[in-house]
Amino acid sequence: MSDFAGSALTMVGGACFTLALVVASVWDIRSRRIPNWLVIALAVLGVCYSALVQSPSSGVPRALLGLLLGFVLWIPFYALRMLGAGDVKLFAAASSWLAPSQVVGAALASALAGGVLSVIGLVLAHGLGLTTFRIAHGLRDPKLLATPLAVPAGRKTLPYGLAMTAGLLIAAWFPRWLPFG
Repeated sequence: MSDFAGSALTMVGGACFTLALVVASVWDIRSRRIPNWLVIALAVLGVCYSALVQSPSSGVPRALLGLLLGFVLWIPFYALRMLGAGDVKLFAAASSWLAPSQVVGAALASALAGGVLSVIGLVLAHGLGLTTFRIAHGLRDPKLLATPLAVPAGRKTLPYGLAMTAGLLIAAWFPRWLPFG
């Protein structure tokens, strides 16, 4: 059962959480940016939601721990230039709505969604043949995958906020689908 099932308050919270993530994803798809005001609003609403659903003395620390854990899990990928700062901030802010155990599951689901998104991006940018060739050879020698393919002129980077959104929504609405949920 999801954290957003049960009462009118939790259902409204779930709708707000979902809407904010969908808006962030659309923004990311269109501009490859996630606005700070949206991330801040998502984090503040997550802390308020946790304080209302639980008591402030337990809800606020839970939300802040979720936010911190969400940040810590993804900041190394930003440091390695594998993700944008907006993606990390989005995941951290949305994690304030989740139990810390759900944050780990959401990160795993987001990584899986990101892998699928990456393969789709490779196919769109380089065609099915080169993508299949690269993956097949990468399975035999993973070092080959360490060298990124050049992004063709006119192509944008991947909207990884979309993968973050998918993982976060799965963890929030379907926690039993994931480990640690």
